[in-house]
Amino acid sequence: MKKIFFATRVRGFFRHLFSNEKMEYEIINNYKGFYELNSRKRRIITKIAKSSLFDFLGVIQIIKCNNKEGDINGSFNRFLDSDKSYFIYLENPTALYHYKLGRGKSILGKKRISKYLNDKNLKAIVCMSQACYNTFDDVCGNWKKGDEMKKVIYPLVPRNNLVSEQSIDQRVENEEVHLLFIAQGIRFLSKGALEVIEAFKRLRADGRAVNLTMITSIEDVDDNLINSIRKMENIKLLDFTLSYEQMEKIYAESTILLQPTSDESFGLTILEGIKAGLPVLATKLYAIPEMVNDGFNGYLTDPQWWFFDNNNIPNPKVWNHREETIYSGKIDDKIIQFLYEKISHLDDNRDTLKQMSLNSLKVANSDSFNEEKIILEWNNLFNSLCENGN
Repeated sequence: MKKIFFATRVRGFFRHLFSNEKMEYEIINNYKGFYELNSRKRRIITKIAKSSLFDFLGVIQIIKCNNKEGDINGSFNRFLDSDKSYFIYLENPTALYHYKLGRGKSILGKKRISKYLNDKNLKAIVCMSQACYNTFDDVCGNWKKGDEMKKVIYPLVPRNNLVSEQSIDQRVENEEVHLLFIAQGIRFLSKGALEVIEAFKRLRADGRAVNLTMITSIEDVDDNLINSIRKMENIKLLDFTLSYEQMEKIYAESTILLQPTSDESFGLTILEGIKAGLPVLATKLYAIPEMVNDGFNGYLTDPQWWFFDNNNIPNPKVWNHREETIYSGKIDDKIIQFLYEKISHLDDNRDTLKQMSLNSLKVANSDSFNEEKIILEWNNLFNSLCENGN
């Protein structure tokens, strides 16, 4: 069996790809485990890497990868100094230069990006979303190797086996509506936690039988806010240390997923949510409309802050001023009203709630998000890279 060597750390969703029995290649990754939350050391390194001086100098991290383990190499969001053919799996184009807009526009930065993109060993760019694919040239410059080796392959998230049409019937018939909100670390605010809480309080004040589960990395959220949430009735606050199996159960037992975010490149939580047949109330940012069709398997609204503009290009007014915008803690009454109205509507119209739940299940397990299709796309890509490699 041929081998693919991943030279970088990877997100947790990769474990589904790496361990899938239908993969025709063995995927090797020397890093222990997978990461979802950054360690303190990594945050310090990241802060240094994002300095303005490095923007001027156009500094871009290149991972050295000279190994004998793989037939081809791969990376997540990073260029490689590779001794053989390699591909990049890309969250959004700015990830290639540390999400720093100035770095991609400086004279030295542009030269370096062009140089690394046209490295003879870089054979494919694989985008996590259509939004990433569509904006790649605008954000990084034209890739001379052409679109035939620039592809979209969505993250592999298996079907939630705890969910079926019968289980959806049961949860829709339940008088209680179980709301779910998930956000990591400081993104607790930027993903709309305050609006979710306020909408929830209004629903409870109306006498609606709703409860709310909030999952976050508690130590990264302001202590006063955490303490105030813990005092609220019918809100369950959980730390972001749960296993995938525990998360699957929480998704399966929920009714509606809330993600009114102003800060999103993909929305893996949304993909996991629709795999559990959850209608989603979210914003129109970046790749979210690829998973949530407004009025079909959820509802979409404008974000409070446009992290990306309407063309999915990073918006420097927000991107470069996060403390004053997405992390400011300012509350958007329009989003509160959106959540309040849509949850009330689905609570009052259980036939709509059921149909949207079934629609989410359909979207999540067909076409581009289908597990078998994703595996086929990866196998085909690896076959092509190995056949046309060194």
